[in-house]
Amino acid sequence: MIHSVQKAMQILSLLSAPPSQPVPLMEIAQKTGYPKPTCSHILETLCHDGYVIRVSQTKGYLLGPAIYCLTRLKRYEEELIALCRPVIRWMEQNSHATVILSVIQSGQKFIIDYADTEQQLLSEHSRIRLDDIYRTATGRVLLSHMPQNEIKEIYERHGPPDPEHWSQVTDFDSLLKQLAFIRRQPIVSTGIEDGLVIHQTIAFASPLFRGKSCVGALGIAWKVSAKNEPLPEEIESKLITTLKIGTREIKRRLGYEPPLSR
Repeated sequence: MIHSVQKAMQILSLLSAPPSQPVPLMEIAQKTGYPKPTCSHILETLCHDGYVIRVSQTKGYLLGPAIYCLTRLKRYEEELIALCRPVIRWMEQNSHATVILSVIQSGQKFIIDYADTEQQLLSEHSRIRLDDIYRTATGRVLLSHMPQNEIKEIYERHGPPDPEHWSQVTDFDSLLKQLAFIRRQPIVSTGIEDGLVIHQTIAFASPLFRGKSCVGALGIAWKVSAKNEPLPEEIESKLITTLKIGTREIKRRLGYEPPLSR
C-alpha cells in the first residue's frame, strides 16, 4: 500500500463533504489525523495538478476542476443513485439520522450516496465511506447476499474480522454461519465504536434487490454519546420504521416491487 496516495485520497474525500465550502488546513489536519506539514505538502501537489484549489490561506481548500473531469463519464450506478436520492433525503429529514447507500465492488464496500445530519457522521470521518466490509451493517447485509465463492475471495483477501468488531466470526465457517443468519433478517443492526472520538454508532441496514440479485444496501445510523450506551426505544423504533419505509419506496421506484395497492 502506498501511504501517500492513501493520505491524498482521504484529503480529497474530506474536501468533498461538502464540496462547495472551503476547508482550512488546520481542520484538514485535525480530521485526517495527519501532521499539518504533511497535509500542506499533499495539498500543494494536488493544487499543482488542479485536483484542489486553495481559496485563501485562511479559508482553505476546495475541490478543483480536474476532479470533475475525472467524472465526466456516466456516474457510477447513476440510475440507482438518482432514484434513491429523494428517498434518502426524506429518510434523513424524517429521522434526523445519517442515511447511506452502499454497494460492493472488487471486494470492497463503498458508500455511493448519503444524507448526513447535524451528527456529521460522514463529514467528520471520511474513512467510513470506504469502510471495513465486516464491521458495518450495510457491509454485512451486502456480504450475506453474495455467492459463496465471492465471499471466499473476500475472506481470503481480508482475513477474519477484527474480534472487537465481530467476535462471533473466527474463521470462514463461522462467517458463513453468521451470514446465513443475517440473510434471513429483514433488518440488520451493528454497533461501531469510533476510535477518534468518544461515541458509538448504532446502525441498521436492509438489502435492495433487482430481481433475485442484491444490488445495494440502505443503511441508517445514529450516534450515542458513549460506548455500550443503549439506544432509546423511541429512537430505535423511528429509525427502523424509517428504514423499512425507505427500502420499500426505493424498491418500488426502481421497479424491484410493484407499487403498493390503493
